[in-house]
Amino acid sequence: MPVEIDVNERLAAIAEATLDIVAAQGMDGVSIRAVAKRIGGSTTLVTNYLPTREDLLRNAVEHAIRAWGEEMDQAVGGTGDPERLLAVVRWACTTTGNDLVLRRLFLEILGRSGPGSAALGVLRDDARQGRAEMASAARDAGAADADFTADVLLLVLRGFYVASLEDPERWDGERMLPLVERLVGMLTAAPGKK
Repeated sequence: MPVEIDVNERLAAIAEATLDIVAAQGMDGVSIRAVAKRIGGSTTLVTNYLPTREDLLRNAVEHAIRAWGEEMDQAVGGTGDPERLLAVVRWACTTTGNDLVLRRLFLEILGRSGPGSAALGVLRDDARQGRAEMASAARDAGAADADFTADVLLLVLRGFYVASLEDPERWDGERMLPLVERLVGMLTAAPGKK
């Protein structure tokens, strides 16, 4: 009798193995063979689910984004409308677990991938969804121009992700948090208030 396999668990295990390889060797170390070796099986153990290297990268990115979505929901859950924007940006300034590895992977994907890349598409969709979430939260917080607020915050937070790799001792969540809190205050203040 065949063993029942949970596809989501298998894809998660492949994603974790992919991220472990990125952490140790960078994106160049990712291959179907390397991932299969990492999870202790043959290449067909991987290719039955993800037949190409591009699929491995897309799966790792999707896995990370789902985990981040769950983390953000927990961090933001229970906050009232005016505080939701602040909760979103506070969460975005945290660096836990394998966040630095993921940021490194994302930057490598951005730098190397062509317009049709599936992994690049996942990153673009995530950025657009994050921006939409911030625009909605900015409206609820009373920002005079919610779209402008979301644009500025998206660009600042994406810049933080780059800076956290470039100079991690200087640009960590502890240093970034008061900056984005102040920025949110400025962007959501009523006209004439400072």
